[in-house]
Amino acid sequence: MKKHTTLAALLFVGLLAWGCASTEPDAESSTTDNVTADAIDTNAEVDSQAPLDPDTDMSAEEPTNTNISANNELGRGMNIVALVQQNPELSTLLELIRAADMVTVLESPAPYTVFAPTNDAFAALPAGAVEALKRPGSKLELRRVLQSHILPNRIVTSEMKDNMAMKTAQGEEVVADVQGQTIKVGDATILTPNVEASNGVVHVIDKVLLPPQN
Repeated sequence: MKKHTTLAALLFVGLLAWGCASTEPDAESSTTDNVTADAIDTNAEVDSQAPLDPDTDMSAEEPTNTNISANNELGRGMNIVALVQQNPELSTLLELIRAADMVTVLESPAPYTVFAPTNDAFAALPAGAVEALKRPGSKLELRRVLQSHILPNRIVTSEMKDNMAMKTAQGEEVVADVQGQTIKVGDATILTPNVEASNGVVHVIDKVLLPPQN
């Protein structure tokens, strides 16, 4: 069973991303972006009962109009992106969602669980790591990082059991650690649980989760 790496592993990610940022994305990466974006029909009807296949590419292109409506009532009336936008402590996460072109996917009606790191969680990463992940040449790595925070189904904390493995949209597992009222996922503690959205649930966490390095 694979676990997410701790913050030290992101130093490798940051350095790798800086290296990628110094050159234009290679032809293979560009082709992958175009194919996966064109392959997703953002107008297709989504079966809200069917969990997202972890192998599904979550890189749907963001629409031309990038204004996100957050004028709905709080709670289930707001989608995940709108909820993140409403919380000033999640502004870094919102920037990364936009940089990864994942707004459309996280506004879709399919049910998701999102573990949302706070701004302080991102600020604790090695210097320059977040900015490196925002660069166009690091988009694929950024998507992998964000998908490590997303489950392709809706899970609230009352359903999490100690040592419970949950498969992420990135394809790896994150393990729950339940000790009384304290619940951790990987190395991150859930600060604010069960923020209901129209298309799933958000759990605010205090650390960034990372995919394992190959």
